[in-house]
Amino acid sequence: MPADVAHDMDRALDSALADVGEALQLRRRAAGDAELRRGLRSVATASRDPQGLDPAQAGRVALAHFLMGNDEHVGPFAERSDSHRAQYLWGLAELYLDRPVRAAEVLKRCVDKEPRDEKARLQLAAVQALLGRPDEAQATLGELAKQGDRPPVLHALGLIAEARGEYAEARRLYDSALSHDPEHVETLFRLAYQHDLSGDDDAAIALYERARRVKPTRVNILLNLGVLYEDKGEYEKAAECYRGVLSRFPNHPRAKSFLQDAESSSSMVVDEDMERTEDRRNQLLRTPISDFELSVRSRNCLAKMSISSLGDLIQRTEAELLSYKNFGETSLQEIKDILGAKGLRLGMRRDEVMAADAEITLPDIPDDGDPELLGTPISDLDLSVRSSKCMAQLNVNTIGELCQLAEVDLLKMKNFGQTSLQEIKNKLARFGLSLR
Repeated sequence: MPADVAHDMDRALDSALADVGEALQLRRRAAGDAELRRGLRSVATASRDPQGLDPAQAGRVALAHFLMGNDEHVGPFAERSDSHRAQYLWGLAELYLDRPVRAAEVLKRCVDKEPRDEKARLQLAAVQALLGRPDEAQATLGELAKQGDRPPVLHALGLIAEARGEYAEARRLYDSALSHDPEHVETLFRLAYQHDLSGDDDAAIALYERARRVKPTRVNILLNLGVLYEDKGEYEKAAECYRGVLSRFPNHPRAKSFLQDAESSSSMVVDEDMERTEDRRNQLLRTPISDFELSVRSRNCLAKMSISSLGDLIQRTEAELLSYKNFGETSLQEIKDILGAKGLRLGMRRDEVMAADAEITLPDIPDDGDPELLGTPISDLDLSVRSSKCMAQLNVNTIGELCQLAEVDLLKMKNFGQTSLQEIKNKLARFGLSLR
């Protein structure tokens, strides 16, 4: 690296270590400035072993990784450093990696070491609220809570309100924060997440897209946005979000799994509504004859003809049935009435059944303790993308396993809100089942 470039890089690093705001601005700039990234890379790759560096050098390497968005590499070097700013940026990096417990530990050390560091105190309070500890977060804020015109303060207060279940107040605080700083990415994310949980997908997508423009884009923004696009059937947009995560973290397990799902969905040419209708028609044709209230004579005749389901029955013609001993016009009319109520008739071919524009109603499934029903794969509930992904993350594979969960267990999941909860309850109610 030329001497003048090296000098400029040293000056930029010194400025970023002295001012967190400058560090965040430089991080945004580095996302689109190839020359700046080259300079930062030369610093970051000077040593891969933190133990081989003195504390000052380790702090500069940690900062270079942070500025490039290499958040997973910040910790080992920052831990070796004696720089308070490097430690604080390490806490931010852990938060950006969606590791709030670790972020809280690092930020707590920063606050204990420098109690007057307002930025560290605000960030610690925000993380504590994220972890569901609102009283602890309020205590950490202290007198800072009175500074209601500062976006970071409003953001922290919004998180505290959210942790206490005061969602309307949280949204008010987030809106106020964005009126002061429209690009406050943490607030954009939380407000988007609130709309996401309440089922207002369009508002959530608009906010996530705004947050996405703040570079480098956070992983959770892309993952949540991708799931929303999948819910809307916009699979290519969803895949683009997941690829954005994998471009930085090639082995990210959720992004890899989500991308595979999105690409599979986008390549499907099957009309999903038609597929579901055909599944229901097949299920209808498998309905046992014993499920219908037939006369004893009709039931006995059908049993002797080895007709056990609706699918068997519609393949027979009127003439075939009338040719059977003891089967007369009364029994025939009884059968035709039952089939007609299902949009079926005698003598139908299978392809006619599949093409029929009929109102298909399936018999209710009795006995909510039926082992066969409880062992039914969760995929048979035909859940939305968001709910299906949450089931996968909870390792719920059958309807019985789902029924063992309570509402609170589901609502703890990220991306699982009241809309998804109501969907689950409605699906289970169709089978006479409910959550624990």
